[in-house]
Amino acid sequence: MTAASYRDGVSLRTGLRAIGQSFVFRGRSTRSELTSALILIAMGEVLLFLAFHFFHPPTPLGVTLFWRRVAVEEALALALFVPLIGLIVRRLHDVGLPAIPGLLLAAIGVAGDLDRTRSVIGLHPGVPMLPTAGHVALAILVVALYWSPAIGVNRFGMDPRAA
Repeated sequence: MTAASYRDGVSLRTGLRAIGQSFVFRGRSTRSELTSALILIAMGEVLLFLAFHFFHPPTPLGVTLFWRRVAVEEALALALFVPLIGLIVRRLHDVGLPAIPGLLLAAIGVAGDLDRTRSVIGLHPGVPMLPTAGHVALAILVVALYWSPAIGVNRFGMDPRAA
């Protein structure tokens, strides 16, 4: 499986191809693939938000239905980010970095978001500094993902822009 050619740019086709290769952890990926996939995932998140907040009546905090609704909403939001796992790995390979540190940064970011959500709705008081650590981890990951790629062949494969 190869990455999109460099001339494809940011497009629906590029994003769908990147999402279609969700569990491909070998090779490299371009920044345009990452941007296209992120745009598609953001559109899915907006649709999920609209479905849960405008088409369902509000429920009080103490009702069991509220907790189920929050759990379903969080599960669906996380499911939208599953395609990013393979894309993050391939993008870090394109920069010339190993994938494990990037996946750890992503996990810290997700844990910070879940902790913040659970403390806002009153499930627990929250872990001090975890939401802040999550934001910092995601900022570092974004910088690494959009870093200038290694030109030519590297230890992870051929340059996807050379296609």
